Amino acid sequence: MSQILIVEDDRPFAEALAMTLRRAGHDVAVAVEADEGVQLGLLWRPDVVIADWMLKSSLHGGEVCRRIRNACPTARTIIITGYLDIAPEVGRWSEYGETVIQKPFHKEDILDAVHKLLACEPAEA
Repeated sequence: MSQILIVEDDRPFAEALAMTLRRAGHDVAVAVEADEGVQLGLLWRPDVVIADWMLKSSLHGGEVCRRIRNACPTARTIIITGYLDIAPEVGRWSEYGETVIQKPFHKEDILDAVHKLLACEPAEA
């Protein structure tokens, strides 16, 4: 069972996403604040981090992912965003997330992204 951390400040959306991932057999934790997400990620060392780009915090979701990956290089990362100008430029955001998914998305989109990342070899430390 893989461990997935969701960092999303819209709690109902985060819980719905967590339910989808749990039904697919993943162990899921949710953080609604960036600092909480970083702390949880450093302690829990998830296999995948899914973070909203625009959090109500001094940190954006990409920075949350980057900090977790710095401490846990095998963690895979997905940025979710409603900003249309971010998603098409995935290469520009590779420092933060391996995959960028534009909101709104279907549950199959996030499940496919998670399963693809989990099937890949972990990033080198």
